[in-house]
Parts: sequence; C-alpha cells; structure tokens
Amino acid sequence: MLSGILGGAFGGALATGLCSVWLYRMKRRDGREEKTDVRDKALRCLMLYIIQERAKELIAANGATMEQRRSLWHWHALYHDGLGGNGDADSLMQQVEKLPMQL
Repeated sequence: MLSGILGGAFGGALATGLCSVWLYRMKRRDGREEKTDVRDKALRCLMLYIIQERAKELIAANGATMEQRRSLWHWHALYHDGLGGNGDADSLMQQVEKLPMQL
C-alpha cells in the first residue's frame, strides 16, 4: 500500500513537472511568435510608407524611368506578396504605371 501511495505521489509530481516545462516552452514560443507578428506589422507599415512616398514623388514629377518603376514594383512585391500586405498600395502602383516614361 505504501508503494502505491509513493508511486502515485511520484507520478503526480512528475506529471506536474512535465506540465510546467511544457507550459513554459509554450509561453516562450508564443512570445517569439508575438514578436515576429509585431516585426512583420512594423515592416509592412514601413514598406507601405516608402511605397506611398516614392509613388507620390513620381506622380508629382509626372513620369518615371524604367529603373524607378522596377524598383517600386520590387518594393511592392516584397510588401504585398512577401509580407502579406493588404493591397493599400495597388491603386498607387496603377497610377505609376500610367505615368509617361522618362529616360
């Protein structure tokens, strides 16, 4: 009977210890995921800002070189496809495409 009680106490302590380790690891992983989410959101905001400002400059200049367009499309692809941007820059990109080509 004593061995059953000790075995149960040991089993309970072991289960408690394993659960504590598991919860600790889950909490650390969730913290890393939250930091990654925040970084991705910050990158999306920064990239959108850069795209918007650069597109506005080109629209104000009423023209863009091939290299300027290519660079802006590259930024847009990283923003939209790479980071899951929501399409806020799409209309600006369409306006840039309609601009006259500068040499």
